[in-house]
Amino acid sequence: MNSNINPILANIIGSRNILLNRRINEYVAPSLQDAIDNLSSIPIESTRRIFDFCLREVLSQIRSSDLYSAGMILNLIHNLPLDKEKEASWDIDYFLSIELSSFLENFEMIISARKIVLFICGELYPKYIN
Repeated sequence: MNSNINPILANIIGSRNILLNRRINEYVAPSLQDAIDNLSSIPIESTRRIFDFCLREVLSQIRSSDLYSAGMILNLIHNLPLDKEKEASWDIDYFLSIELSSFLENFEMIISARKIVLFICGELYPKYIN
């Protein structure tokens, strides 16, 4: 993986790839907990809050062996902006039309899909609607 990648993002992407294959290893939960423990390094409040909410849900789903569902949540959030530069170029229309749409197409397989989507949209709403 690119050595310049944010460590939180690296933990999310690595864990997502494992979980989407309906697998788990001894590194997934600790790496996601590490991501939660280091969220203060993300200057974008909405991303920080979404990550905190979703990563806690992912850990809960891992504990209940809902691995694919947990991976789908990570897939949904992995492209959120992590710094002000990325935030300025982040394409919310792409997120809503492609990433969120793909997540919702699989809602029957995703535990807490409604709760996750409503939380994320609630966090993004004030930034994009005047």
